Amino acid sequence: MKFYRHCSLLFTVLVLLFVPKIYGQQHQLHDTTSRLAHIQKYGILRIGVPGDYAPFAITRGDSLSGADIRLGRALASAMGAKPVFVKTSWANLAADMRNDAFDIALGGISITPERAAVASFSVSYHSGGKTFLCRRADSARFSTIEAVNKPGVRLIENKGGTNESVARSLFPAATLQIYPDNIGIFNEIVAGHADVMVTDDTEADLKARQYPQLCRSFAGTITKSDKALWIHTDATLVRFVNNWLQKELAEGMPQQWLKEAMAPGH
Repeated sequence: MKFYRHCSLLFTVLVLLFVPKIYGQQHQLHDTTSRLAHIQKYGILRIGVPGDYAPFAITRGDSLSGADIRLGRALASAMGAKPVFVKTSWANLAADMRNDAFDIALGGISITPERAAVASFSVSYHSGGKTFLCRRADSARFSTIEAVNKPGVRLIENKGGTNESVARSLFPAATLQIYPDNIGIFNEIVAGHADVMVTDDTEADLKARQYPQLCRSFAGTITKSDKALWIHTDATLVRFVNNWLQKELAEGMPQQWLKEAMAPGH
């Protein structure tokens, strides 16, 4: 009897080990099938999300919230699929997309030529650009581009995203500090460990409300960029997402979700 119990346990372990591989092989074996058909067949939409960029997507304990999380859930529902959020990071986002870790990615992802070379973008659902976030006491000091691009200015950015790339390209004279994530980074400025951050205007406005010590020190934006869903290059999937998203934009849903995510208490 023990022999059979051991055999049964071994069989269960082998099944658990091979199920993920079988799922991947099925996708490869049916590579002539559209990714959308694959998603609908298995009822799962894998959504990559860094989860550290409020108000678009933020992780709190075991839960995800934000405007883009609501968008992702609504998109999955429109596909007749369950949303499965896959943790990624700004530094690993492109590699994870290449490695097929998810079907789409969201969470405040800006359209860039480098990303467009890896996978497709949907139509844009938000426009904005980079600005400055600093301590309120230093707002006059960091009110111009020239003032930030100076030796001795401690510029801090989260690793791997467009904040870092813009900082490197436009502010080479400043001392750049790279922080591992986009959550604890704001406390570094509050504590005086860094002077200023280049970040999206939406995030700067939100963090200035959440942290009384911080403020947006540049009224406009120093760059222009659009945000969109990042999608594996599959014509059928991209077409479905764009048709759905254009309808949602016409009805004002993404705009409403962002407004609610920006509201006090979120």
